[in-house]
Amino acid sequence: MKKILIYIHLMFLTIAANATGQDGDIIYVDGARWELLGRPVCRDSLLYHQLKAVLPSERSCSTANWDGFTSYWSIVQDKLCLDSIRCEHYDINSHRYVGERIPNDTLLRVFKNHVCQERIVAGWMTGDIRIATGKVISYEHMGFARNYEREQIISLNKGKVIGKKDYHNFVVDGFAFDKVKDNAEIRKLFPLQIEKYPELSGVKRILFSIGQARVDSLGNLVECEVKVLKPDVGPQLAEEMTRLLKAYRSWKVSFINGEYRADGIAHWTFPYLIANDEIHL
Repeated sequence: MKKILIYIHLMFLTIAANATGQDGDIIYVDGARWELLGRPVCRDSLLYHQLKAVLPSERSCSTANWDGFTSYWSIVQDKLCLDSIRCEHYDINSHRYVGERIPNDTLLRVFKNHVCQERIVAGWMTGDIRIATGKVISYEHMGFARNYEREQIISLNKGKVIGKKDYHNFVVDGFAFDKVKDNAEIRKLFPLQIEKYPELSGVKRILFSIGQARVDSLGNLVECEVKVLKPDVGPQLAEEMTRLLKAYRSWKVSFINGEYRADGIAHWTFPYLIANDEIHL
């Protein structure tokens, strides 16, 4: 029973770590340093297992770097190459974190099936990697769910670059639900005609959810899916709220990797108080 409890505890720790923002790897492209938002060495489970076997057991791990190492990459002759891997450990004598690189001979041995002209080529990698630089303009506290001012999507086929797309991302400021301070502001901005709904007699609180939101470049809400979670009423109330949301000008918009995103309204659930009682959101 004790072993089961320990296993469950470790499982939840792993889930919690993966739910936090993760540090990226480092990649050099044409001499410029970028952040690689992912872990290519983890794409092949066998290589990942072999690599972990040679990493220092005393390396420092954190919720932002669960594996306890950072890989350094470069694009050389249109190939993704692994240059080095670095770990850190806490030195009790100096009372600071000290970095150390895994010996090159060790890496060549682990990745021996992917060595070409004494370089490790990521031949196990087919698919896209995302690299970024500049300021963070969009962030979610989970994995690599963040976006930067400039990003590149690099397409690979067995480690060889077969395509590249360059994006310049930005935010157009506007209204967002996370800026709302209280429900009085919600009622002012989106004044429902409550008197049209006799089924709301005695109801003090309506709970709406918004999904499938899409905006244009000017921050106009083009479409969205509004649902009334509570109370159980007909579709007319959701339809009225949809019209009010679409009539509002203008919503916060992000231009991310070639598409406009409805940052101010996407995937949002909010209460709408009919009574004068206030609720801080």
